[in-house]
Amino acid sequence: MELFRAHVQAQRDALHDTVTAALAQEAQIAGALQALVEQEAVAALKQVFYTTPLVDPRVAFEQALASIDPGNPYLTFDPKNDAKNVTLSPLGIVHLFRQFFFELDSFLGTPTGHVWLSPGSTVELIEISTRRTVVEQTVQTSTETTQKAETSTTDQDEISEAVKQDNRDDLKLGATATVNQSWGTGSAMATASLNMDKTQQVARDMTHKRMREQSSKLSSEIRQNYQSTFKTTTETTDTTSKRYTLTNTTNELINYELRRKMRQVAVQVQDVGTYLCWETFVDEPGKDLGVANLVHIAQPPDLLPVPDTTLADTPSDQTVPLQANASWNFGDNRQSGFVSLTAVDPPPAPDGMQVVHEPGVIPAVQVSGTGDDFTGSWAFGAQFTPTGQVQIGVITAPGGLSWDKRVDFVVATALRYTVTDAKRAEITSANSAKVAAGSAATAENERKTREAYVQAVKDRVELASGITKRAFETLRDEERTVVYRRLIDSLMTDFQYSYADDRTRHVLSELIGSIFDTDKMLYFVAPEWWKPRQNSATFLGLNDLQTRLGDSLVAWSDGQPRKDNYLITEKSTPAPTGASLGWLLQLDGDDMRNAFLNAPWVKAVIPVRPGQEQAASAWLQNANVEGADGLDAEYAAPAAELDAIRAGLGLAAGSVVTLSDAIHYLCTLVSEKNDEASQTGLYPATEVNNDDKVTSTPVEKVYEHGFYPLQGGFKVAPNDPNPDPNNTDKNFQVFDQWLEVLPTDQMVPVEVKYDPITGRQVQGE
Repeated sequence: MELFRAHVQAQRDALHDTVTAALAQEAQIAGALQALVEQEAVAALKQVFYTTPLVDPRVAFEQALASIDPGNPYLTFDPKNDAKNVTLSPLGIVHLFRQFFFELDSFLGTPTGHVWLSPGSTVELIEISTRRTVVEQTVQTSTETTQKAETSTTDQDEISEAVKQDNRDDLKLGATATVNQSWGTGSAMATASLNMDKTQQVARDMTHKRMREQSSKLSSEIRQNYQSTFKTTTETTDTTSKRYTLTNTTNELINYELRRKMRQVAVQVQDVGTYLCWETFVDEPGKDLGVANLVHIAQPPDLLPVPDTTLADTPSDQTVPLQANASWNFGDNRQSGFVSLTAVDPPPAPDGMQVVHEPGVIPAVQVSGTGDDFTGSWAFGAQFTPTGQVQIGVITAPGGLSWDKRVDFVVATALRYTVTDAKRAEITSANSAKVAAGSAATAENERKTREAYVQAVKDRVELASGITKRAFETLRDEERTVVYRRLIDSLMTDFQYSYADDRTRHVLSELIGSIFDTDKMLYFVAPEWWKPRQNSATFLGLNDLQTRLGDSLVAWSDGQPRKDNYLITEKSTPAPTGASLGWLLQLDGDDMRNAFLNAPWVKAVIPVRPGQEQAASAWLQNANVEGADGLDAEYAAPAAELDAIRAGLGLAAGSVVTLSDAIHYLCTLVSEKNDEASQTGLYPATEVNNDDKVTSTPVEKVYEHGFYPLQGGFKVAPNDPNPDPNNTDKNFQVFDQWLEVLPTDQMVPVEVKYDPITGRQVQGE
């Protein structure tokens, strides 16, 4: 059963392939017929559809298909869909040409000066040619050494002795006491709400503190500053002078014109060789090159010390105890209400404070009371008098109080003290001064910091713009090395180039060098506009810089935000090419290096050594550098070129020429031309007398026989239409020539005459 299913599936696949091939063939036929209709090829269509039985319809169709004019393929090319169908050939041709310069003649040019000689006069003409070369080198070395030592010693002791005794009475309100007394002459009742805690505290505090301060400060600073400047100036002056003496021994005025001597040089161009070459592209070549980073330490700002801005708090109110002696001594007189017993001054106020004159009665307590038959405690209070004293008195019951004996009391109360207005103003003023000083110092430090930042940016811009450019040859060698790395990596494969052992690389390097002439490699940098770099002006952090610099930037533009703006100063040199484009710039590189760093790709060309064309083609295919896909496809070319390929490779007439055949034929032509370069012959071919001909290779023939004028000045076709049988020169011909007139630094006096009436120069007889 399984075999049957497999057989059915195979039949289905075969039927599917057959139908697909038939549809593809029909589509090709339909496309060809459509092309014949568009080109109005009536005769070809008639031959296809109305052919006689003696003609095979397939043959008629192929003949009609061959008559289709492909036209200009660019007219029907669709960039959106057809780009993937275009293939770039990795093989190309490099033609080498050589220029020869021949000195033909010298003559006098137009006049540049005039000299008149009167009869009997003598004039000396001195011709001076000066060539001055100045080479100046300056080397400056600066060394600064600072040594600083500072020593500070402080010894502090303190001696003191204190004895402290503290008696503290603490009165708390919170209990009710009622006293009733009666005697023969009357009765008294005293009621007070009080609770007395009497605490006596005796403390003795003894401290021994001895104070002695000795301070010695030693500071020394030694600064050594050496600056050496070596300036070498080499000046070479070559002066050549010639002295001419002109004497007029005649009786007539003689005129001399000074004319510059001119040189006539012939230039000829000769084809000296053709090489097969490998053409490839190296994308992003600049990413493997390092760029210079400027080392610069910015000068730190000279900041001011910020004062302490901690605000002083306004002291809170204080309670100061007051204790006074008061006596009751009113006899039989009954006293009612608040009975003042004594008036005392308030305790001295602490510094910056004043007593609060609270209205009404201030609570007070009886500390002690002594008198005849006196026991218990009365209610006391205190209040301020208009003069500022404190009255101590008894607070009687509603019915009054009568006590005919003397009682001596010790009464205690507490007064509240608060900060004076002057002290508050002083504290507020001091706090304001602290805040103002701190704000001023902070603002000044911010100004200095910003000023130092701006100066650092200016210094860096000026230093960066003044960096000495590296040598042209060094920059180009680095670029060639970067391109070489990619190419050799491709020819060796990544594993062999990066991970194989050294022996493998040694062998491959010799093999590649014997096939490809790496020393003659060429590379062409693609302009940046083929693929602009994606950047955000990150050089120097420009976005942040513009924000931080603020009004320090003077803009002359339209004010629109531009991502590729760059910074300059009044002392910086002109910005390099690419600054306005946001290019990645190398500080010590030239314009060509900057273009290389920002190029999307370079096109590299490596010539193939003569005779190794087939080997190079095989290497590129076997190493999977370019691959072999599509080489079996039919090569589309004019019929004459196809016939030449068939004849050159010995193919049958009318056979299909593939791309592989075209490459093979191209290699054959290049190899034949290289073989011709080593063959000797007689030159020049147009010389009548063979004894005047020289034997040489076609490449070196000019060195042997010298200059021969080229008939017509230019040859379009390199082959001679009438070749000399004895001349093997078929390709290496001189095909172009022109004349150059070069001025010299020599002046020649020439005697001339002028017609005094017409003013024209009289031609010599």
